Amino acid sequence: MRAVRFDRFGFPSEIQIQELPHPVLQPGEVLVEIHAASVNPSDVKNVMGKMKGTTLPRTPGRDFAGVVVEGPPDLTGTEVWGTGGDIGFTRDGSHASHIVLPVEAVGPKPQNLSMQQAATVGVAYITAWLCVIETARLQAGETLLVVGATGSVGSAAVQIAKWKGARVLGTVRRESDRSGVLEAGADVAIDLGAQDLQDAVLSATEGLGVSAVLDTVGGSILEMCLGTLMHKGRAIAISAPADPRISFDLRDFYRRELRLFGVESRRLDAIACGQMLAKIAPGFAENALRPPAIAPYPLADAAAAYEQVLNRTGASKVVLIPNPGYLSPL
Repeated sequence: MRAVRFDRFGFPSEIQIQELPHPVLQPGEVLVEIHAASVNPSDVKNVMGKMKGTTLPRTPGRDFAGVVVEGPPDLTGTEVWGTGGDIGFTRDGSHASHIVLPVEAVGPKPQNLSMQQAATVGVAYITAWLCVIETARLQAGETLLVVGATGSVGSAAVQIAKWKGARVLGTVRRESDRSGVLEAGADVAIDLGAQDLQDAVLSATEGLGVSAVLDTVGGSILEMCLGTLMHKGRAIAISAPADPRISFDLRDFYRRELRLFGVESRRLDAIACGQMLAKIAPGFAENALRPPAIAPYPLADAAAAYEQVLNRTGASKVVLIPNPGYLSPL
């Protein structure tokens, strides 16, 4: 089998494509032939040594879609998808021609998604689901503010919240991004380059504020996010800049009985993520959730794909295709 490998931390240009022995399965495992595997920022950070807990040498990559080629007879030939906080960190990941996983970690991919589309779902939608549904416990009729709605997690959160019957406000940095956020399902797009966040939210909510806010950006904007919340509102943080320390008005925080949560999707292993993807899958089957645009790369060009994600030089989701025969149109 062919795989992206790194035996020390460094720049994406240092990763290698290696031939590895064919895996030998243990009881309770499946071998999946990878048809597509997305490249997430965390995959690039992993190669660069910016993620904790990685053991070397390692094949990176968290998200995938493919076909079970070895394992229980009732699963062989099944088109599956998956992701996991252990994949690519403490077990070999998806940036390869094949991956070995526990049976419970793989689930049938939605039939209306291509392999490339299904490979883009994992990290972004798992993180968004954790934030919006399992942590904020957003209910139909409530209002969610998504700061950073143009990003992969932000866009997924907008879609999930709308699917569950909430009203959604999403922020953008440029007026040119407004249409994309509205197309993702947001009811209101707030241009932070031209509008004050708190003023815009209060105007859009008749002075009430939002039920919950998801901050995908981090840093000083979190204090402004807290200011957009109604009484007993919930704030969820998933990101931090180079300096992770912030300040906010603690007196205002407790007087309005606000809640602040942190969410980390890496705590969920492949089995836990498989169970969560099963909850998310109906949204794609109903076309309430929609995958992003895709930029496919052959596995041989993995270094270039990583560089694109590192430098954020494209808006489309970068996806590795291990077999050139799977580079056909979506």
